[in-house]
Amino acid sequence: MGNIFDFLVVNPMTNIMLLIYGLFNNYVIAIVLLTVLIRLLTLPLNLKQMVSSIKMAALQPQMKALQEKYKNDPQTLSAEMRKLGFNPLSGCLPTLIQFPILIGLYNAIMRTMAVNPFSLLELGKHVYSFLPGLSSLVPINSQFLLWDLGQPDPFFVVPILVVATTYFSTKFTMAPTTDPQMKQTNQMMSWMMPIMFGFFMLSAPVGLGIYWVISNLIGIGQYYLLKPRLDSARALHAAPAATTMTAVAVASPAPKAPPPKSKVKPKSTAKIAKSGAESGKK
Repeated sequence: MGNIFDFLVVNPMTNIMLLIYGLFNNYVIAIVLLTVLIRLLTLPLNLKQMVSSIKMAALQPQMKALQEKYKNDPQTLSAEMRKLGFNPLSGCLPTLIQFPILIGLYNAIMRTMAVNPFSLLELGKHVYSFLPGLSSLVPINSQFLLWDLGQPDPFFVVPILVVATTYFSTKFTMAPTTDPQMKQTNQMMSWMMPIMFGFFMLSAPVGLGIYWVISNLIGIGQYYLLKPRLDSARALHAAPAATTMTAVAVASPAPKAPPPKSKVKPKSTAKIAKSGAESGKK
């Protein structure tokens, strides 16, 4: 399985990385350009995932009502959820497709940096022999400003940038929800993920951190680029709920208003009786 994954994903990315490095003689530029290329290729999947998250968030109140109504009847619940448009794979499938690509990119960066003689020897096995000049690029120049791209950041600048960009990227890409439980979960994830990646970057190579920072920045840019379409999706999926509420309001009989009070004060019965007695004496 590992050999197939290398053949289909990691090896092409490794050789593309070396080709870009050969053109610019700068490994950071190679990381940036390959990351941009990958993010552009996965842009349709990102859009589909965001729209699906918006749809699921809009359906939360109706799904909770169905779960409460059919809690003892799983088959009917499943059928009603499908009628509602719930598809558990709609949000996961784009992520599952992107995951091997991101893992392949990670392995390509780690492999091309070749931080020790063993990894350098291993890299030679994955360089395409039919592409002239690639073998002469190895080992690459991993020095960038004050950093060795194959080593952890001794100044903690890259881990801090990873935490900051991951926080904003996660916050922007999460679909808003009115469900209190989902809102609490999203808030927790928006803090846990940046901290987790920050701790990971304390021991990871700087080159991988640069990839992660660039990927997060591109993700934030894509969010603003796709924002009009996301707003349209929110309005589209919110419309059925609003229509349902309007229909319920129209179907419900309006409460009858109490009859208006007469401004003419009725005469007292005592006065009427007194008037009648006086008329009789006359």
